[in-house]
Amino acid sequence: MKLNNRNRVLLGGFLVMLFLSYFLAVKETMKLRAQLLSFKSRQEVSMNIPGQLHRLSNKEKDIDLKFKELNLATSSRQNHLIKYLNRISTINMVKIIEFRSPHLFRQENSTNKTHIFTLEGYFLDILKVVYALEKQGSFGAVSHISFEKKKDHRSGKNYLQALVFLEHIQ
Repeated sequence: MKLNNRNRVLLGGFLVMLFLSYFLAVKETMKLRAQLLSFKSRQEVSMNIPGQLHRLSNKEKDIDLKFKELNLATSSRQNHLIKYLNRISTINMVKIIEFRSPHLFRQENSTNKTHIFTLEGYFLDILKVVYALEKQGSFGAVSHISFEKKKDHRSGKNYLQALVFLEHIQ
């Protein structure tokens, strides 16, 4: 055999050995390495589970606390609003003069419920009550406030009344 033929046979044999070694050894090693990596990732995930459970329980406590702050009780929304309004108006020395039945407006996929009530007191105290209602969030948003200055003809004193529209979309 000449040198060129020997080199060709040697090169061919080398290529055949490369293919055989890939299919017999390297391919299996790569499969085992992929399994090892997946097992390690599963192990890391399972080691993080107690921390995730702790974070989720803390998040649940925070959400429960926020729901408690929003006063989302099982009683009717109107009764709950009246109780809250009585408490806030007593603190701010504002009188609730009138509380009308809610006005319902139905659209295609939602219902707007508007509670209409009248407050009497000083301007800043009425604004404090309205701000507390806005801040509460679970009752809805104040859509309209109308202030009206009135005079008591018996005593000759002036007083301020505010007509408040509190709108809630369901």
